[in-house]
Amino acid sequence: GIASLEIPVVTFPKFFTPNNDGHNDTWSLQGVNSTFFPNSKIYIFNMYGKVVADIPMGSQWDGTYLGKKQPSNDYWFDAMLVDTKGNIRRRKGNFSLLRK
Repeated sequence: GIASLEIPVVTFPKFFTPNNDGHNDTWSLQGVNSTFFPNSKIYIFNMYGKVVADIPMGSQWDGTYLGKKQPSNDYWFDAMLVDTKGNIRRRKGNFSLLRK
């Protein structure tokens, strides 16, 4: 017989370029969706540790904070991936915002 199993593959982009050219204009986790991680939350911090974005599952960050464009710099994220059974997987990392 044949058996199949769906597994989530979550990736964290290393950079994004919010310049409205249609490529890499927003930052979000890829592979996070309502099937595998319906109650996930992602926090993005600037270099001083201030939260500049609070992203619910399925949303994206456009590189702004309170309507102001954030500068090119490294940013950090803290992702709490909550699966359908309530299990939490926490992932942390960083990425770059590049403005040209």
